[in-house]
Amino acid sequence: MKFNKLLLAMMLTGASAPAVLADELVDTTTTAEVSAEVLGEQSDKDVVQVEEDVDTLDVVEGKLDRYISKVKSSLKQSGKAHKVFVFSGTAELSVDRNDARWAKYRERALEEAVMNARISYLETLNTSVTNNVISSMTSNNGLPTPTEDDFKTDSKMEGFIDKVIAVLDGKLDGELNEMGIDPKQFNAATPSIKRDLYKQSVVEQTVRSSYGNLSGMVVVKQYEEITESGHGTIGVAMVLSANKRDEIKAMIDSHGEVAPREYKANKQFASLHQMLSSKKDSLYLKTGTDVLYDAEGYPMIVAYGQSGVAYSKSPTKKKIERKIAKKFATNNAWANLSRAYNLNGDLKNKTSIETQKSESEKFEWIVDSVRSTSSGLTQSLIESMEERAAMQSSIQNMTGVSVEYDWRRKHPVTGHEMVGSVLVWHPKKVTNAKNLASGKSETQLDQAVQKEVASSRHSAESEDTFDAADF
Repeated sequence: MKFNKLLLAMMLTGASAPAVLADELVDTTTTAEVSAEVLGEQSDKDVVQVEEDVDTLDVVEGKLDRYISKVKSSLKQSGKAHKVFVFSGTAELSVDRNDARWAKYRERALEEAVMNARISYLETLNTSVTNNVISSMTSNNGLPTPTEDDFKTDSKMEGFIDKVIAVLDGKLDGELNEMGIDPKQFNAATPSIKRDLYKQSVVEQTVRSSYGNLSGMVVVKQYEEITESGHGTIGVAMVLSANKRDEIKAMIDSHGEVAPREYKANKQFASLHQMLSSKKDSLYLKTGTDVLYDAEGYPMIVAYGQSGVAYSKSPTKKKIERKIAKKFATNNAWANLSRAYNLNGDLKNKTSIETQKSESEKFEWIVDSVRSTSSGLTQSLIESMEERAAMQSSIQNMTGVSVEYDWRRKHPVTGHEMVGSVLVWHPKKVTNAKNLASGKSETQLDQAVQKEVASSRHSAESEDTFDAADF
């Protein structure tokens, strides 16, 4: 008997494995970890128009905090807080609603929020830290006052530089005139010398790096707070569990050899298209992937993608923009499927903080004398930060995956148009596509279908009954 990858994952995690795998098919059984009631259902109520003076980031973060607290409480009560983790991310939407590409900026903000949630998880993985602190101090007393000769230069190199500068004077004069500055006054600036009398600084530098596997993170909630002008904040909550990650990977690696789970079968809808159509108005709040089950209990991987449509008054141009947006939406769905299967990330963060105390003096040559001024003792604090996150995913040689549903609707707050595509991986579709690609005759294809326990027509449960936490 063959042990597929999921079975191996179950053995490693201590889950009980079925004694017999019917026809050597993959058994995708996992344990529901958060109830659908706790996760909630997405709808337009999660997208709110607010007044201009509202701090949308504060509102979204508050909603995410309350939502995550509810989910974590459920996990704790069920004794599963040790294997299911919740993360959140936000992103700012800083474009006016009158911008023709507002919907595109919104979609990018949604992707940024998802990325920030992934970064929150990435920061907990394989982290290395280096820290350096440097203290320095210098003091100069009793230095002689500069003379007239100190303001002059005899250096050949400095003389050469002066000639180069002279060549550029013409261009500089023109730019100064454009800025409203008199070139004569600018050139008449007195020569000066500056030197430090005292300087003390403490510099602390921290470099932190992380890397790891980000596959299997699922978006379970999305909030949008949009002002009347179109600015606002988008926030998402994401759930990660090893079960969901292993389940999706095992399904794809099975090449369609997946066993149904009859107890998960749902008879409410006649087709997947009907289920998605019934949820058309809320699909713009769907991103990433789901695992649904058809009328026979077969699992399906559903990947959602979307894009904004650039506004145009021209009917012809509008059709072109819709066509282009659909291509981006389809690629976005494929990217989400790839990320669910195989996503790795690297993060590097570098911060530097310097506190400084200093005193300096400045000497200027005016006519035929030297004038000096002192800054007195001054304090300063200088901060700098650099961060770079890189995430890569890939999926190869997929067969039988296709767009099962396209949608289009207007954003409930701004009215800008959005489009989306829904990709579906179904074990029967994969098997049928492989049979057809193998060169089998029509009779052989019919015989293969007859061997199925039921027909190859797809159906799925509704979001109301879908256990979204079957991670």
